[in-house]
Amino acid sequence: MIIRRAFSQERILLWLSCMLTLLFLLACTAPETPAPTPTTPPEPTIDGPVVIPFFTTESDPKQIQVLQELIAEYQNLNPDIEIDIILASPASRERRLLTALASGADLGIFEIEPTLMTEWADSGYLLPLDDVVVDIGEDDYVAGSLFRHGGQVYAIPYATSVYGLWVRTDLLAREGLSLPKDYDAFYRAIQQLTHNEVYGIALPGGQNIASVNYFSIFLWQNGGDYFTCDGELAFDSPQALNAVEKWAAVTRYAPPGFTVWGYREQIDAFLRGRVAMAIYAGRLGVTMAEQAPELEERVALIFPPLGPEQVTLGVWSRFAIAAGTRYKKEAKAFLKWLLQGDRLLRYTATVPGHMIPPLHSVQPKLLAMDDPYVMRHADWIQQFQQWVPRTNHPAMNMGSMTEHGFIRSSTAPPWAPEVFGVGGVVDTMLQEISLGQAPPDQAWRSAVDRMDEVIENWKSQHPEWRPPPCPSDRR
Repeated sequence: MIIRRAFSQERILLWLSCMLTLLFLLACTAPETPAPTPTTPPEPTIDGPVVIPFFTTESDPKQIQVLQELIAEYQNLNPDIEIDIILASPASRERRLLTALASGADLGIFEIEPTLMTEWADSGYLLPLDDVVVDIGEDDYVAGSLFRHGGQVYAIPYATSVYGLWVRTDLLAREGLSLPKDYDAFYRAIQQLTHNEVYGIALPGGQNIASVNYFSIFLWQNGGDYFTCDGELAFDSPQALNAVEKWAAVTRYAPPGFTVWGYREQIDAFLRGRVAMAIYAGRLGVTMAEQAPELEERVALIFPPLGPEQVTLGVWSRFAIAAGTRYKKEAKAFLKWLLQGDRLLRYTATVPGHMIPPLHSVQPKLLAMDDPYVMRHADWIQQFQQWVPRTNHPAMNMGSMTEHGFIRSSTAPPWAPEVFGVGGVVDTMLQEISLGQAPPDQAWRSAVDRMDEVIENWKSQHPEWRPPPCPSDRR
């Protein structure tokens, strides 16, 4: 943080004299070393417009159009402010942010990767945003949507994506099957539906966050978890092994090539009729209406029936502000303006059902919109909204599965990057299984050992760390 103080002219001259003397002595006595990489951009020294960088991965043409319209409205209200949109793909976001941070560039406002939140908050890279939340109205936020760490809010949500199971009802009917209500019925269905170059299920199996997230639904629904809420290893349980074996069994009915799939390939496979089922958030429905509207009346959306526990994946999209940004006050003011009321509604309505608003006051307004897709499929959007309390995320909710069932934890595992990041413990285990490099039990055991090592190494380097209290009620 840069702090400005008022100095008298005499004190300034004395201070400059001392600094010049010190620099001269250091130059004479110290060995030459490269200059440190700046981490905080210098304060602007000339008059001109305030430029706030705005990093986003929401790159759909409609989303960009609406964002540009909103920014134009804000700039009309604040002519001395410029919001500079910088697009990044989800795959390159982490690399670009880290590169910008290392080079001392002004990150401004940016979407932050869940696996980076705890580490960046601990490192002082994120600006606390509690005052923004208070101004918007803390009680209006859906429980679990704000990212808190060490008692402060460091990232504010603009949407969540909730994952359900999309099913081709016409293909089920052709086989004399009904919508699956439990895992056994689901498994029989994907077996029976896999024939004539149609496969039962779309599933990602590549070394990426999509594979980690999808497998996590299997893990949670079968009573397992990666860690306990107080930071102990939980993945060494029979429930976790059961989930690994179920995931491996289900992948037999995924199309060839799924071992390199991420998110997008599943939508393509479903819309082209290659698969009868796909786990996805609301974007699949919106894309279907745009590219394959003939399927709309032949598709149903249900809660994923992968195990007895009612919990699914929820991916919160959140904005943070860099602690070293030049214009902290102005960045906060824009974020507060954007993330409430009509502006938040218009932004999340660009992909209705995929971007569920985080504010209770905005969710009903989305369902009431005079929009052809919303009017045809309000039931899908309403289902996603109703499932929000049953969502979890591997890198944001440590130890939500308890002996009493699902009780969402708001603690992020501080060692998340090594476990859930690309090339981490979990996606490596899944790829070993999907490529046939190791049987499920052997790959699981190896992952357990590596996960245990990650935890112990991290704790040995952070002996002062203490987990927050475990959750005691459902929320």
